[in-house]
Amino acid sequence: MARLRKDLGTKPRLFIKRDDLTDMGLGGNKNRKLEYVIQQALEEGADTIVTWGGLQSNHCRQTLAYCCRLGLACHLVLSGSPQDKPQGNLLLFDIMGAQTHFQPKGTPGEEACQLLMADLQKQGKKPFYIPLGASTPLGCLGYVEAVAEIARQAKELEVKIRHLYLATGSAGTQAGALVGARLYLPECQVHGVSVMRKQEELVPQVLALARDVVDMLGAGLQIKDNEVLIHDDYIGSGYAVPTQEGLNAIRRLARQEGILLDPVYTGKAMACSIDHLQSGALDEASAVAFLHTGGSPALFAYADSFTRSS
Repeated sequence: MARLRKDLGTKPRLFIKRDDLTDMGLGGNKNRKLEYVIQQALEEGADTIVTWGGLQSNHCRQTLAYCCRLGLACHLVLSGSPQDKPQGNLLLFDIMGAQTHFQPKGTPGEEACQLLMADLQKQGKKPFYIPLGASTPLGCLGYVEAVAEIARQAKELEVKIRHLYLATGSAGTQAGALVGARLYLPECQVHGVSVMRKQEELVPQVLALARDVVDMLGAGLQIKDNEVLIHDDYIGSGYAVPTQEGLNAIRRLARQEGILLDPVYTGKAMACSIDHLQSGALDEASAVAFLHTGGSPALFAYADSFTRSS
């Protein structure tokens, strides 16, 4: 990202890993996790997938796309109310034929999914439950693999990635990336920019998942608490609520590099990385990378936020 680097006036070279361009359902980080988790569902003979998320859930969009490709029924439990004129991912849920179930915002999605699973089983279906963000130890393997890719690409480019920034919500992407960094980029620090939880809540989740991944791989690594880097100053007033810093970061990257972020996840993560770069905190690094986890389809549902901040 040479133009962004020049615009910011920073010393490290800047790179972006374009996981918004992965194959299914307009792309995103959940595709890497779902490659493993959906395969597990198929091996167990499932004919229906049940999962949950917010109204503009990227995870739900990508899960639904996999179900369409593989001929599986898909039930989405969404936190919030239906919209008269659905935009963003809500529109895509309708286009791809999801069976949507709305529940009051703040209600535990997992509990609603389990009740739905029981009902589907009574109907003779074979449902398979995917937790929020497909953030299971198996799903996390997708981001061990992703960092292995980053390491190979960095070697080809003859650069040393010292810092990797990513948005973190359900903890799985960061957990997998942390294990991947220990295995393939040992000099790289993984920075998780929280979009919903404070540091004291999120660190134990990332740590537990990362240790489960290590055990699954038989890697023999010791993941310590201080290796889990969480920046929780960019959440704003809550999950899925845009911040001015995030909106500014979206505009900046779009105008410098022609790359679109989203206001729920990647915009907030980019705002954090920009602040750290401009503060000089990363000046000793030769290169810094940003993991684009997708989400740009949700931009259209937040048009009012951009209009108000222009």
